[in-house]
Amino acid sequence: MTPDLVDFTLYPHLNHADMEGVELSAIHKWVSRIPVPTYAIDDNTAIKVVDGSVDVMSEGDWKLINP
Repeated sequence: MTPDLVDFTLYPHLNHADMEGVELSAIHKWVSRIPVPTYAIDDNTAIKVVDGSVDVMSEGDWKLINP
C-alpha cells in the first residue's frame, strides 16, 4: 500500500432521508464498477485508518461491500 492512500472507496450518506440514490441497492449498482472494497456509511459513521488497519466507528449503519 502506498503511504497516505487507502485501498478502498467510500460512499457516504447511506440511506439519508433527504438524498436520492443513497439506498443500499443504488450503492450496490455503483460498487459493481469499482475494483476495490467500498464502505457505504451513514452520517453517524467514521472510518479511521492507522498503519493500514481500518477501524469503523459507528452509532449508525454501514456496510463493507467487496467487489
